[in-house]
Amino acid sequence: MPPPKGSDILLEARNVTAMITPSVPNIPVIVLELEDGREFTLYNVPFEIVEALNKIERQKDEPSLPGMRETVFDILIDMRNFFEELGKRLEYVVIDEIDYNTYLYTAKASFNLGGIYMMRRMVPSHAIFLARLFDKPIYVSKRLVDEQESFENEE
Repeated sequence: MPPPKGSDILLEARNVTAMITPSVPNIPVIVLELEDGREFTLYNVPFEIVEALNKIERQKDEPSLPGMRETVFDILIDMRNFFEELGKRLEYVVIDEIDYNTYLYTAKASFNLGGIYMMRRMVPSHAIFLARLFDKPIYVSKRLVDEQESFENEE
């Protein structure tokens, strides 16, 4: 179910790529390829999220190497069947806010609790992880994409 129409135009993410940039210094990023052909990039995301998103994309259970420590994201991926109800309740994720003092984005996750809708404000990378874990749509505010493009073109 797409998010409700508001004053903001929302673009659906068609693909999600999580990676560590090859440039020095290496920066963990999530790149969302949007329905209009543009990209929206989240910089300096937690490294664990990059690894977890890539693990989801590989779609195979990969046991951890002996002696390796796992993150909560690894456990959620491995045990997602135990969280089916959460996945059924999650409808979509939308990145539609930025704090101009900190330059941090905020996402909202929409949950359907049997006809009662609950929105939770989240760290965008975590919201994207949930959406990918349960194969739910991800949207980004066109306004934020336009602002990011404008800022990058100024540099």
